[in-house]
Amino acid sequence: MVPASTLTNVLTFGEPMVVCIPETRGRLSGVDQYRMDCAGAELNTAIGLARLGIPVSFAASVGDDPFGERIRCALRGAGVDARLVETAAEGATGLYFKQWSGLRGDTQVFYYRKTSPMALGAWRTDPVLATLRSKQYGWVHATGITWMLGEPARVHAEALLKEAAAQQLPVSFDINIRLKLAPLDAWRALLISVLPRVRWLLLGDTEAALLFGTDDPAEVEQRARADGFSGLGVLVKQGERGATTSVAGELTSVPAFPVDTVVDTVGAGDGFNAGWIAGMLHGLDPTAALRLGAYVGACAVTGSGDWREYPDWHDAKLALRGESGVSR
Repeated sequence: MVPASTLTNVLTFGEPMVVCIPETRGRLSGVDQYRMDCAGAELNTAIGLARLGIPVSFAASVGDDPFGERIRCALRGAGVDARLVETAAEGATGLYFKQWSGLRGDTQVFYYRKTSPMALGAWRTDPVLATLRSKQYGWVHATGITWMLGEPARVHAEALLKEAAAQQLPVSFDINIRLKLAPLDAWRALLISVLPRVRWLLLGDTEAALLFGTDDPAEVEQRARADGFSGLGVLVKQGERGATTSVAGELTSVPAFPVDTVVDTVGAGDGFNAGWIAGMLHGLDPTAALRLGAYVGACAVTGSGDWREYPDWHDAKLALRGESGVSR
């Protein structure tokens, strides 16, 4: 294990939102009561990292409204450095609603984010660029969602990724396809544009099939390299089948942790990212790092909040050893 005093600082950035979670299943037109929480792919990963003992900073812009204040409080309360979360006079903090409907109670989401500060371009990234240049971080994590918020957000995100590459920082990039934000061909174009500056490409098996025509990790890596990827490797999250990395064609796989009842899968992939990155930075071997990612992802699906069920480092270490804490 890496001593806590020497752990690598992580920077992640993206649009945080408030999520309204229905108290009952069914179409939202018939739901009367909700509870509110904070969410967003990168926010979820940041909180997951902090819970696992990794120093992490989050950069974003939120509205000058109660929702933005709630997001900043949630980040600080989780141990995330939120000093790079700006409050913008222009725009309102984005939000989305969850819906569980149909025979299987599948999760659907409805976004209200087109007038958020980051979508409108009310996001100053000069302070973030300055921290990248000051060597404060040893790892950067991003998702494709930020690029798809609008042209201003794309320009800012591209500048941050370019600076991270200039500083020779390892970048993990989760494409995180959201077809409600942009069509598939736009996600494909984005992926090709960022691949040369990414050290680790992260994606789900369904996303791999959409982008590369296969979910086989070795083939995904091969095709990504043909598209300009020159990083270390590819990580394919495979849901109930677990996860696999492909590094120069060498595969490392772990099974999924069994879960008795799946409540909501939103946040599972972000939690997996946090667990895997934390495992790498804690100095775990590749298999153990993948297992940590699988464990955090499994914990995520047991609750209705995006990140509320993520474990802390103590509980995660027990789970990796196949142990449980003393209950009474």
